[in-house]
Amino acid sequence: MSNPLQTTQDAKTTDIIDRSVKDIPIESIIEYADREPPLSYQEIADLVGCSKQNVYDRLHRVGYNRTNAKHFEKNRAKTFQFLQSRLLNSIDDQDIKGTPIYQRIIGASILYDKERLESGKSTANISVADVQGTIADLQKQADDLRKQL
Repeated sequence: MSNPLQTTQDAKTTDIIDRSVKDIPIESIIEYADREPPLSYQEIADLVGCSKQNVYDRLHRVGYNRTNAKHFEKNRAKTFQFLQSRLLNSIDDQDIKGTPIYQRIIGASILYDKERLESGKSTANISVADVQGTIADLQKQADDLRKQL
């Protein structure tokens, strides 16, 4: 027969561990996991204030792998290009038609900005008159400062 007092204590312990899982951002755990030289699960647990098992579970749950993380860091641009290609190629006409019009417009606008950025074109428009006015103002200020010398 189970001991009701022990069951209550186990529930409290589980609650504390669960709370620590929620309260410690995974980014904090990963930051320690990425350190050189590598830290053990226990060392990370001591630093973030939780159990070694909690660290292991959290890293395992998000699929963290130190080798893969280092590879990703080195190949971030290519990884994003690949994922972008997969995402865009997965969209068909039915997906587009099923998307609310405002989301289609926003999506098209974002893609247009990214296309311009990739093409080396402007992504923001600056009024030439404003720039010329600013230059003239700066020249006048420089002249005034020179007179004061």
